[in-house]
Amino acid sequence: MRKSCPSRSLLIWPPLPLGVYFKKKADWLPFPLNQEGCRIYSLARHAIWNACQSLQLGSGDIVLAPAYHHGSEIEALIEAGLQIRYYEVNEALEPDPECLQALLTPEVRALYIIHYLGFAQDAGFWRQWCDSNNLLLIEDAAQAFLATHQGQPVGSFGHMGVFCLYKTYGIPDGGAVICTVPPALPIAVSETGGWRAFKRHVNWIAARRAEVGRVHLFFKPIVTWWNKTWHRMRGQLTIEFDMGNPASPPSALTNYLLPKLLDETTAERRRANYRFLLKHLSDMVPAPFASVPDGASPFAFPVEVHNARNFLMELRKKGVVGLLFWLNPHPSLPVEDFPRSKRLREGLVALPVHQELALADLHQIVDAVLDVRVKNEAEVGAVV
Repeated sequence: MRKSCPSRSLLIWPPLPLGVYFKKKADWLPFPLNQEGCRIYSLARHAIWNACQSLQLGSGDIVLAPAYHHGSEIEALIEAGLQIRYYEVNEALEPDPECLQALLTPEVRALYIIHYLGFAQDAGFWRQWCDSNNLLLIEDAAQAFLATHQGQPVGSFGHMGVFCLYKTYGIPDGGAVICTVPPALPIAVSETGGWRAFKRHVNWIAARRAEVGRVHLFFKPIVTWWNKTWHRMRGQLTIEFDMGNPASPPSALTNYLLPKLLDETTAERRRANYRFLLKHLSDMVPAPFASVPDGASPFAFPVEVHNARNFLMELRKKGVVGLLFWLNPHPSLPVEDFPRSKRLREGLVALPVHQELALADLHQIVDAVLDVRVKNEAEVGAVV
């Protein structure tokens, strides 16, 4: 087994290279940025709220939404005036048509699907299903910017497609939306984005310099804890669900840096990194993500583990900062009514796969996961 430097800090989020300011603007604009009706806000939840207004979705309307979700998208729908009727995902993490049919009433106006981890749902099928049931289709491509399905951009099948740009590139913020009725332009004052850009630069350095990585690994959980505590003290939902101002535009640095970062090879580099990890860790990957379609643009690499919290803690000691994928659902979800979604939340660990990873980083991730798994299996065997 290769020995890698455990002090370098590798995160899910793509970092921001220091040299980006010297790059030229890309000539290439991917979907939906190449569409005249595309709108970009600070966050994807702002994009959802504004698109609901333009589609005249609101009071008294119901949207069918997956029980397996982040929570910020649900909060945006509720803030827009909609009611949520949850459905369970099947083993392929897709809606079940028969189950959806049982949820239909005259008040249901839309179906919300999520392209999990940058892997496309069969959006063409769901558009036909929605058309036949006189519903709007909302595609959540927050993790699937640059992904395609059957040669067509993910997010282009529905009446609304939402994208989270900073999940693909290391910019401070940016939530894009394309809609059959273009929503209003953001009108609030733009922030600079300087602090968030600085943190992304630190992430980039921490992945390359062991001494910075050690400091980063120590302070990051403290900062996360403080952010959550601050929101609770103010009586707000957690920072993950906080709506903020829906009229917020992207930061000035996002507008400046995004054109310099756009690259036609990004999705392919993410797929290559995913395939490398899959080659070494395939027996830990859940079935819906056990192969990589050519059109995928992976956001993270998923592994199913027992005692996920401890697994993540041990990985952090080795410099790999994963996350429990969507551990905390929106408070409106009756968690026990959706056992498959609950099981996914408690056992699906997401690992870095972004385009800024070098070969040594990929080896560090593989070595860390295998080491922790061996340790956990030895501890379970000792107890038995």
